[in-house]
Amino acid sequence: MVRELSDEKRERFLQTALKLFAAKGLQNTSTADIAREAGTAAGTLFLYFPTKQDLINELVLWISKAEADRINGLLTPALSVREAFYTIWDGSIRWLLENPDAYKYSQQVRDSGLISDEVTRKSGEFFRFYYDAIQKGLQEGVIKPFPVDLIGGFLYQGIVAVMNHLQVQPDTSAFHVSIQQGFEIFWDGIKI
Repeated sequence: MVRELSDEKRERFLQTALKLFAAKGLQNTSTADIAREAGTAAGTLFLYFPTKQDLINELVLWISKAEADRINGLLTPALSVREAFYTIWDGSIRWLLENPDAYKYSQQVRDSGLISDEVTRKSGEFFRFYYDAIQKGLQEGVIKPFPVDLIGGFLYQGIVAVMNHLQVQPDTSAFHVSIQQGFEIFWDGIKI
């Protein structure tokens, strides 16, 4: 008899893994730790994620989808190119601030060599709006004709720079100023 897998249990494993990976790091967190913290046996975890790598990969996709869903909900076709970029910028940073474990985890796995090209490609599909905004800006002639991947990389790295800056700022009431200033630096670099 094939065992029915529970979406609730799968979600609990992902949440637990995220919490532990963010707190202890990928290398210092075992699947046994995750199963124990989730209140199950390691064998149960392996029914959902046969290897630690499968769990790491799925967590990348799970986080990417959650962040992208939030931002997609903020974007509308009526936004100007600048407004679309700002919506992506502000929406990403605010989602990451609300989900600090997701940010810590993403920074651990990004460019670590732990994630396959296939998982990177799949997670990138969730962020199609990055490239849609870039293409619209290029078509309308409001941004410089730089390579799309270069602009996308600067957008992402700019968001990371602002996040790193905000993490050491004691006054959270001034976050909006730093978010705006970071965006202006990015926008001034790509606008015509």
